[in-house]
Amino acid sequence: MPLALFRPRPYLHQAHYEGVLGTTLTLQVRAQSPRQARAAEAASLAEIERLEHIFSSFSPDSELARWQAQGIAQLSPELHALLHAAEGWMAYTHGAFNPAAAAIQALYRQNPKPTEDELEALRQALKGPLWRLEGRVAHKLTALPLTLNALAKGHIADRAAQAAVAQGAEEVLLNLGGEIRHIGSQPVRVGVADPLDVADNAPPLARLSVCNQGVATSGRSQRGAHLFDPRTARPATQMVQATVLAPDAATADVLATAFCVLEPMLSLALAEVFGVGCLLVEANGRTHTNPRFAQQRTEVIR
Repeated sequence: MPLALFRPRPYLHQAHYEGVLGTTLTLQVRAQSPRQARAAEAASLAEIERLEHIFSSFSPDSELARWQAQGIAQLSPELHALLHAAEGWMAYTHGAFNPAAAAIQALYRQNPKPTEDELEALRQALKGPLWRLEGRVAHKLTALPLTLNALAKGHIADRAAQAAVAQGAEEVLLNLGGEIRHIGSQPVRVGVADPLDVADNAPPLARLSVCNQGVATSGRSQRGAHLFDPRTARPATQMVQATVLAPDAATADVLATAFCVLEPMLSLALAEVFGVGCLLVEANGRTHTNPRFAQQRTEVIR
């Protein structure tokens, strides 16, 4: 009688880091051996570090910072692609995503009650254009500082998870400061925090079954500060949190940011256009969701 051959059970490796991109990183990797799992972890960390040197808004040595200081530069393929994607997302979200939006917070930090003239000047500056791409050469056209954080962090989560798979991981679940990326054949459960219940032991607002997808949540509870609408240069007060479930973390990241300032019905319409699920929470406690999100919701908590 021939011997039955059984495939070895995958090895589960878990890691937790503080201070990665200024936030926390948790990583779960399934591989055929501890050696493969550690190689996948190392590849993921190396990819995060590599992309941080390109996209960081905090390091004066990043490619993004050097380009802004120079005003014109030939860009790496990675930064060029992200700027091109950002142009599209600014248009798709009707200006709710804006890489110059940090200027609004800076204005209110200097003057909690800015004048209408100050607001109008900032609104016009935010309308851009912010840069111009000519092939791989980028011209910065605004004096406002630019940050791609609302798109770059999700993109880095995607690339880091893919790097782990390229090193032999069979399944990856990566959480980079709330930007979640899963790659694998078996669904995993992901909880969505309730922004209106800040207790440490508060139950999640919802739980999702996620498979080969990205999830991102944006809102006041994550940022610890007010939200601002780039279209008006004023605080955005209607929404308190937005969660997006998408094919990748970059899409989830940028749309979660935009949905925090857009009107809920417009967010729901855009969610259908882009084929993503969303859960929106207004400051008055009212929630909105769409069928795609509901399909992967494992239970209703509230």
